[in-house]
Amino acid sequence: MIRASRVRFRYPGRGEDALAGLDLDVGPGEIALISGPTGCGKSTLGMALCGAIPHLIAGSLDGDLNVCGQRPDRRPVRETARDLGLLLQNVEFMTFTEKVDDEIAFGLENFAVEPNGMDALIQGALDRVEAAHLRHRKIVTLSSGERQRVLMAALLALDQRVLVLDEPLAFLDRQAQRRLLAILAEIAQSGRTVLVFEHRRDMLRSVASTELYMTGGRWDDAPESVSRFAAMPEGSAGETLLALDNVAFAWPGDARQLFTGLSFAVRAGESVALLGNNGCGKTTLFRLAMGLLKPSQGTVQTCALDPSKMPPARIAEQTAYIFQQPDHQLYLTTVKDEVAAQANGWAAADREMRDLDLLDLADRHPRSLSMGQKRRVTIAAACARRPKLMLLDEPSVGLDDRSLALVLARLSRHIEGGGAALVATHDQRVADALANRRVRLQTQTKGA
Repeated sequence: MIRASRVRFRYPGRGEDALAGLDLDVGPGEIALISGPTGCGKSTLGMALCGAIPHLIAGSLDGDLNVCGQRPDRRPVRETARDLGLLLQNVEFMTFTEKVDDEIAFGLENFAVEPNGMDALIQGALDRVEAAHLRHRKIVTLSSGERQRVLMAALLALDQRVLVLDEPLAFLDRQAQRRLLAILAEIAQSGRTVLVFEHRRDMLRSVASTELYMTGGRWDDAPESVSRFAAMPEGSAGETLLALDNVAFAWPGDARQLFTGLSFAVRAGESVALLGNNGCGKTTLFRLAMGLLKPSQGTVQTCALDPSKMPPARIAEQTAYIFQQPDHQLYLTTVKDEVAAQANGWAAADREMRDLDLLDLADRHPRSLSMGQKRRVTIAAACARRPKLMLLDEPSVGLDDRSLALVLARLSRHIEGGGAALVATHDQRVADALANRRVRLQTQTKGA
């Protein structure tokens, strides 16, 4: 189903190949797991397989690439899409409509599926990913994990012969992760081909028939995967930097509460892991802490300030909020400018870039980086501000083991230096390494 021979690709203005002579052969019924450090070329390979390279993304492409007996570089993208479905890393880039059922219908309409047959396909696809309860929801109200499930349902409804999934486990809770692995096994058993790009190799090995490791656009020997990182040493807690007292929240127009009676505190010198299933309200809680939303009941205090009574910019003077999607926090033209804009001088910016291995990327445009590299930039910029409190929303997404170790070490130094962190994560390794305590939100109604 997928064959590649000596495939090379170079982006305009770059001095090295993003893909450097790759050979690949993945047949029917196989699940190929491809991992590698951030920026090694995995997502570029996905773009070439679906035909976005070279039809939509400029660059120099050489070699032979074949999907279901056709060359995607010589075939319109819309025709390749009938054979190959692609799930992108950034789920916000893949939605086109306002509602979940319309989103799944969008692909079916483009495939000219008869209207009277769509309803069963939509319902069946949502049932497979255990997301039928989301069918009539607006896309904008979904968490990233819920969006990931909906987009997977949209692909399943199309029944393509090849699926290319770029970090499909990234935002999923444990139950959804287990369900997705079962779905991938079912797809392979039906004779389809699946290619998965994923940093958490241990999670995919139970279903993968082939495992490959990429470095610098080439196949390489895979290092040992890391299942556990060093735990942060226990310290003494200081002043309260985040306090929630009997907090409740409901979305406008919805009488049901997302959460109610929520009370906990985060103190200087400690890190708290915020856990819970997709849609339980973790991101919403961060927005309450920053004053971007207001509670329907109770009080929130962030660094001794009431965020419901002042602009978010005032809260941000002492609190750094690192989003799930790093693209929303990158505005300048080079990595060094992004970090330096938040730092007290170039020396401080240089130190943060060195700590997170960004010096070689200092002159790159942030938008040209991989998801994991962008995430390191946003974390470096946040640390450069020397905030008292850090709110980190899924900080491990897109990071390979080495990059995650760097981020965890930097966050540990923030905590040991008297800072505090609230970390929303589905990654057990992050919770084990960073958490002095854990707070679990229960799924009730709408998500963040």
